[in-house]
Amino acid sequence: MALLTIDPKKCTNCGNCVRTCPVHAIRIQVGMEYPEISDARCIGCGACLEACKYGAIDYQRSTGEVEVLLESKIKVAAIVDPSISGEFPDITDYRKFVEMIRSLGFEYVIEVSFGVDLVAMAYKKLFDGKKGKYYITANCPAIVYFIEKYAPSLLGNLAPIITPMMATANVVKAMYGNDVHIVHIGPCLAAKRETSRTNGHAGIDASLTFEELRALFTARNIHESQLEFSDFDPPIGRLGSLYPLSTGILEAGEINQTMTNGNVITAEGGTPSLKAVKSFEKHIDQIRKNFNIFYNEGCVMGPGMTTTDDKHQRNALVLDYAKKRLKYFDFEKWNESVRTFGSIDMKRTFASDDQRLAIPDEMKIAEILKLIEKEGIDSSHCGNCGFDSCREFAIAVGQGLTRTDTCYDFALKNKNKYIATLRESNKKNQEELQALKEELKRLREEYSLINDKLDTSREIMNQIPSGVVIVDDKLKVTSSNRSFIELLGDEIKEIDEIIPGLRGADLKTLVPVQFYKLFQNTLATGENIISRDVQIDEMLLNVSVFSIKKSKIIGAIVRDMYTPEVRNEQIIQRITEVIDQNLEMVQQIGFLLGEGASKTEAMLNSVIQLHKTRKKK
Repeated sequence: MALLTIDPKKCTNCGNCVRTCPVHAIRIQVGMEYPEISDARCIGCGACLEACKYGAIDYQRSTGEVEVLLESKIKVAAIVDPSISGEFPDITDYRKFVEMIRSLGFEYVIEVSFGVDLVAMAYKKLFDGKKGKYYITANCPAIVYFIEKYAPSLLGNLAPIITPMMATANVVKAMYGNDVHIVHIGPCLAAKRETSRTNGHAGIDASLTFEELRALFTARNIHESQLEFSDFDPPIGRLGSLYPLSTGILEAGEINQTMTNGNVITAEGGTPSLKAVKSFEKHIDQIRKNFNIFYNEGCVMGPGMTTTDDKHQRNALVLDYAKKRLKYFDFEKWNESVRTFGSIDMKRTFASDDQRLAIPDEMKIAEILKLIEKEGIDSSHCGNCGFDSCREFAIAVGQGLTRTDTCYDFALKNKNKYIATLRESNKKNQEELQALKEELKRLREEYSLINDKLDTSREIMNQIPSGVVIVDDKLKVTSSNRSFIELLGDEIKEIDEIIPGLRGADLKTLVPVQFYKLFQNTLATGENIISRDVQIDEMLLNVSVFSIKKSKIIGAIVRDMYTPEVRNEQIIQRITEVIDQNLEMVQQIGFLLGEGASKTEAMLNSVIQLHKTRKKK
């Protein structure tokens, strides 16, 4: 399981983790929506945790694993880093948090301080006994991983001494039995991975951060106010309680660290610590000192701490704790423990895990520098990309570790260009939108005018005493007048009340088959049918069907031949006159309709032509 992971649901793709990772183990490649952490390249420093302001990065949790151990019948020992004194500023007596840990179900609670004492003595012996060779302390797992992965040439200079955590585990196994399971509690994330390197007598089952420890206290409802005092189980450390401070291991071993006579240099903090490794690699022949290096500013500033991030306050808490422990310290018992456990195996080996990537050729680097507009830029740069120079950034892009847009300057220029393009595009869009608004306004005015003309023409058509109907090529009514509806009877009138003018109604559902077949014939042939009598029940209708738009629109004029006006010959002349008047009205309709109502106009012209034909007869 990976030590650190990114939750895409919480990630905002801000890139802070990519820029912050000291070994560029967090990649954001072209085509990737979110960054991802390469577990193989990660050194477990936890810098990305602090860089992520959105809680998208989390580390491997071990609380479930530990709870399984505690609920079993096996004996479990907690080995606690002395940094716990800086984690609980609210608890004035360390014996309270010892009892809180014990209440979780641990059989033994041992402080790592005695293991620190043993390791510190081993370092004093190493530093004092070797001539001509210099070492880097191997107490900080993040530094050890950095050397194994990115400076493997220094493996021989890593002090071959186990960590205080490992030494304490050895002591616990020797004192309480090999069947005891061990859980380490401390401020370090990399220690979780370190447990996998322990085996045999130094075997450690799991590692908890102080954050996880607090989570267990909350889950079990454990509060210091409800508990009595309880001290650490032996053996008890002496100056090992100072280990959380970056120079604490040297103090515990009484190793000379003075500027004039000392032979140890201490380096701490993310960037300074890694630069110290590089300096050792390049200039140890001039420096000629051992290096004591911690990635964080001492373990007390480890990423697994949860309380105040004030280094000086934490240091003060650690010092106060150590002083209280020494006030009534049993030196004789301590010496006896040193004699008992001083013979445990303190040796350790390291293995290369080279994660360095091949450097792209100069042509590729130059191409990337040109792309991000950094040609000819010297090594000085803004530093916001997380690399030492623009060239180093270009190399990382070529290696697939990052993207060009993680360069703030390049991203900003692109963003400004994009904004300018958007503004220009928006300006054009606004102009096009205004033109569309004007066109829409014009179309609405034309539509309103056409509707007015159509309303006028329909009203005029309703004044024609003969029935008038217009249908499309599917025999759907597009328009009809009141006379046509009255001819068809009461049932059709009811339909008219629901569908005014019968618009959209199927003619075949309104009239008998012999009636609508006349329409079908005109649609099919395009020939007009003038004055055809059609018997419908007790009515004799005179029907004239004419084409308005060939095979598309046809119209018809329908008269009831049984009306008194039609049967009376003397009235025919009067009817003719009325028809002539109607024709004048139709001409007025054509004038009103104009081009916007061409279909209706054509129909009315056909009506006029039909009446003229009848008049000649």
